[in-house]
Formats: sequence, structure tokens, C-alpha cells
Amino acid sequence: MRTLVTFALVTLLWSASKANGVAVVDAGSGVYLQLTASFVNVTVENQIAITKTTQVFKNQFSTAKYIRYAFPMPASASAVKLRRQSNGIWYEANLGASAQDTILPGGGGSTGMNQILKNYLGAFPLYFTVLEPVEPNTTVTIELTYVELLPYKNGVVTCNYPAAYTSIQPGTLGTQQFSFQLSSGRKIEQLSFVSHPGTPVTLSDYEGSLNKTIVSSPASSNFKVEYKLSAGDLGLFDFSVFLSDTLGCDNYGNGFCAFVVEPNPNPNADIIPKVFTLIIDKSGSMYGDKMQQAKDAATFIVDNLNIGDKFNIVAFDNAILTFQNDHVDYNASSRQAALNYIAALSAGGSTNISGAFSTAIPQFSNDLEDTYNIIIFFTDGVPTAGITSTTGILNGISNLVTYLEKELSIFTFGVGEDVNKPLLTTIALENNGVAQFLDNNELASSISDFYQTVRNPVLLHTDVAFEPNVIYETYPIDLPNLYKGSQMIVVGRYNEPGPVNALFSGTAFGAPVSYQYPIQLTGKDSLKYRFLPKIWAKQKAAHLLQLYYASTSPSEKESLEAEIKNLSTCYGVVTDLTSFVDNTGGGTISTLEIPNQEDSVSPVRINTISPNPVSDQAKLYFSLTEDFYGEVRIELRDMLGKLAGSWVFPVNGAGDYVFDLQVNKGIAKGIYRISISTPGGTTGTMLMIR
Repeated sequence: MRTLVTFALVTLLWSASKANGVAVVDAGSGVYLQLTASFVNVTVENQIAITKTTQVFKNQFSTAKYIRYAFPMPASASAVKLRRQSNGIWYEANLGASAQDTILPGGGGSTGMNQILKNYLGAFPLYFTVLEPVEPNTTVTIELTYVELLPYKNGVVTCNYPAAYTSIQPGTLGTQQFSFQLSSGRKIEQLSFVSHPGTPVTLSDYEGSLNKTIVSSPASSNFKVEYKLSAGDLGLFDFSVFLSDTLGCDNYGNGFCAFVVEPNPNPNADIIPKVFTLIIDKSGSMYGDKMQQAKDAATFIVDNLNIGDKFNIVAFDNAILTFQNDHVDYNASSRQAALNYIAALSAGGSTNISGAFSTAIPQFSNDLEDTYNIIIFFTDGVPTAGITSTTGILNGISNLVTYLEKELSIFTFGVGEDVNKPLLTTIALENNGVAQFLDNNELASSISDFYQTVRNPVLLHTDVAFEPNVIYETYPIDLPNLYKGSQMIVVGRYNEPGPVNALFSGTAFGAPVSYQYPIQLTGKDSLKYRFLPKIWAKQKAAHLLQLYYASTSPSEKESLEAEIKNLSTCYGVVTDLTSFVDNTGGGTISTLEIPNQEDSVSPVRINTISPNPVSDQAKLYFSLTEDFYGEVRIELRDMLGKLAGSWVFPVNGAGDYVFDLQVNKGIAKGIYRISISTPGGTTGTMLMIR
């Protein structure tokens, strides 16, 4: 499962993945509440989509069940609201300043989750603990709202909602409803309900809509909508809002703006030639499917280079191998030779990352100044040969690039859970690139998708300036290059409405290029653009998270963490360090390891905490099922595993016990895990809300 993205990538690759959530009872054995209805409403304003997805779940079992709601979030989306309805009452979740708990009931984390559920939830699942039990034959409704920029390529925008739910729940689903409303400042040439042809579509030049309702049918197909925008030269469209009320989160003013910039979609537009190196980890840990995926990704890239490009391939374990001694012109002959080279690669040996870069980077010294110089690097492990320290590798790369005296973009991909994330993140951050961290089965598809985006650059060293200079706090700070058929979004703040000229500049074929666009920063509030503060906060949080993951200074990480959490909770956007928290004000939480406690052979069973959420005092009710005499240890830890309190409590054999829990007043609000252990080890856990 993807665990981190260097977030500048969201300006290039916008995920189209959305799907129904799952009410998980036991993630290990695949037990879920029954989904009876799904309602999806997508409202699009100039490619910014606000999706509200609502699912109704029924407890079909004879006993009450505690659940975790799990939703497969798109990589580029920001969750902005979650609420649930029980017994006719809506409870809106709070946004807590702690990372979400990734352990599902019966799942024990990603390693204990059944593979079907793991595949369904994808790379960035959102989790939400429902504090109250769902009684037999009753329903719970969960509504999630999130915002994202829909993916765009060569004039076509795609909205894809994978509603196929049969892998989670075979049989029929009572009601499936999908609604799509579109408003665009750019003319819409075509609107198609690709997944359900024949459905009536309403379309004018700048607006469109469609609706679909399916009753008592299997949820076996996705919902996919495409719309085509009118072609034009490199252009910019902008939108802004000036809030009538202050959020009180910062002092940057009440204005929020966004600009979507796109290169010339003309198929005959000139493409800047690339000098390209692919660095492939072929160490022993890559053996099997990962090595095959690496070879598939490399084959795809070689098959899709452009005439006029130059390229090379570096493969490494403890030794360094190269396809050629230097970059070669891409033609039919070199293509076939490279494919043969890739096919012959096999895994074995240790991991010499420093040696791979020491070989690859100097090869760019003989190439032209006006090319786009790019390295794609992927590995599944930590360095075990050559220079193995993070600092040593980073210094070596920096010295090589400095000596090169050319701009180089390095994109890093970490595969699996054993990679050095700070190292790969910093390599990309310091060298005009981005980093992705992937599950073992995502390598071929992710690199292929990524390369399709960056294969046709049209503007390098992109920058933006404003006249007058009234727009500030713009993100991303370092703008990505512009590529044919793709887009870039820039967000910012202002406090002086009025006309502004936006100047985008860069280089193409070694010469400076600039584009100037007049824009109007509004002084009015508008309900339909009230999503802009969340888009801005998401982009700023992405930048801060990038710094957070790359930092090796404890004090700097602590400061960045506090800033990210404050930004997230104030603006209401979920980040890696924050999560939704149920706010029912009561209820209990079942143990997460074994939902069916009556079948448990554990000698300790935590029954409940009352009250929960806990202020300063509560009672912890637990039972011993074996005749144990002595002391049990009670520990309270936050979601990162940091100890927040510990106690010992005497017990005298099997039976029921009550422990008076005294919580230190200095403990921050959030979600914590209580565990009770005998000398033989931890035998019972439960979540506690502070």
C-alpha cells in the first residue's frame, strides 16, 4: 500500500479513484455490515470536484457489532467532512490532531487484513471508528465529503467512481444512485456517461448533468464520466473567493484564489527532447513479482520514448551494470537492444544505491543544455553496499549534480515497506523531482502512468509572478515543469481584490518563454467557490508534509507537525497527521483484535470504559478468564505508540474487575489505545477517546 507521496506530484498526477466505503466488522476474515444503499453526488466547478458519498449499512447479524468505516480515498483528494446517522440523529465527526488508527477490527494492520479488502481499499484508505455499536437489524448511514481536481489529459476530464462492490459483498444492492453536475468556464464540447451508455445527458456550452439510479441489482460496474473541453493554446483559467467572514486560522487575508494552467494541446506542438536514465534495483529482495514488474515498467518506458530523445539504463545490486556507457539516441535499433537488455535482468545481490547514482549522473555531462534531463529511480530496500548512510548518499548526489552544472530532475519510487523514505524523499526534493512509495504490486502501473505524464515536456523551469504583487502564500512553491496534455494548479492568498496580471515563465529549447494573463481577483463571497480555502490548505499542508518527512531534526519535525495539525484542524482538511473522530459523547469501543470476544481464548478481556470519551477519570471494566494471581500492567498509548500513562493493578484469579483510571490533565485530546497485559504479554486492548 502506498504510504507516502512527495506531494508536488499532485499537480501532475490526479487520481481518478473513488469507491464505496466498507463497514468493517472483522478485516481478517472479511466480515462486514451489509451495504443496502449507495448515493453519490459529484458537483464539478471548473474541474474541481466536490464528491458527497453516502452509504447505508445494515447489521444483518443477531448481535450488536462495532465497526470501523474504511473508504478508498483518491490520492489527490482532501476529505473535508464526515458524519454518520444513527437512530435518526446525525453526528458530525470532529477533526482530531492525531494520525488515524490503521488497525481494523480483526485485521491487526495491513499485514493481517484479508487481501480482497486490502486490494479494494487501495493506497490511501480513510478510517473512521464508530463509537456506538450497531444493534441487530438496524442501520447506520455514513456520509463522506471530499474535494479534488479531476484528472485531465489532452482536453478530456475524467470522473471515475469504482462502484463495483461485488468483491466485498456478492449479491444485489438495494439502491445505487449517481448524480453528476458540471459547470465550466471553458466550453464543454462533449459529455459522456462512459460506463452506462444510453443514459440521458443534459449539455449546454458551459453546463452539463446526468443522473442514474439502479435498483435491486449487483454492484458490479463502476460509474465513469468523461467530458471534453474545447481546444486552445497554452492557457489559464482562474477562480477566486473573498470570504465575508474570517476563519481566524492565520493573518493572510480573506482572499483565496486558484489558477489552472495547461500547455498547448495541439498534437503538432513542439516537444522538448529528453535525456533519460532509468535506474533499476535488481538486488535479491526484488526477486519474483517485483522484478517482473520492474522489467515491465522499463519495457513500457523504452517503448514510449520519443524520436530525438537520448536514453540509458542502469541496473544495480552490489555491482553496477549499464545498458550503454553513455546515453544513446533513441531509434529502432537502440530500442530493440534495450528491450533485450531488460529481458535478461535477474535479481540477486545487495543494494548499492550510491554506486548507481555515481554511474548515472556523470553521463549527463556530454548532453545538450536545452534538453530535459530526467532520472527515474526505483528500489525496494535500504542501501547495504557502497555508501550506506543517508547523509553520505545525499552529499554524494549533491556533489555530482553540482559538478554537472546542469539541471537534473530525479523521480524516486520506493517499493514495499523496507525502503528508506527520508532518503528517497530528500533525493527527489533536492533535485526537482517527486517521490512515491508503493505497494509491491503497484510498481509497473504507477511508473507507466507517471512516465506517460512526463514524457512530453513543453515548458521547463516554470515560474510565476504577479503584477501588482498582491498574491502571496502560493503553492506549490517550486512549480513543476509543464507537459503536453496535462495541467498544473497553483493556489494562493490575497487581501486586495482587483485586476492582476499573472506572468508564467520558463524555458523551451534553451530559450526563455513567458505567457501573460489578465485575471480578476474578486471581492465577493460565493458559495460555489467556498471550497477554495480547503484546496489552498491541502496544498500548503502537502508542502509542509514534504518538509516534515525529509527533516532529520527532531525539533524541526516537532514544529512542522504542530503547524500541519493546526492548519488541518482549522481549515478542516485531513492530512497524514490528523483524522476524523466520532463525537457521540458516549458509547463504548470493542476490542480491535478479536471482535467476537466470546470466542476468544485470551485470558484478559476489556469490557468497557465508562465514560468514553474520558475527561480526567473513568472506570475500566475488564475480566480474567484464567486463575492468574499477581499484578497486571495497564498502559495508555497514543496512535504513534508513545506512552501516555502506565499503572499496575493487583488481581486474584478469574473474575470481573474495575480499575479507577486517572488520566493526567496534561494529556492532549485525541484517540488512545489502552492495553492490559499479564507477564506473558499484552492480552487485551481498547480505544479510548480523550
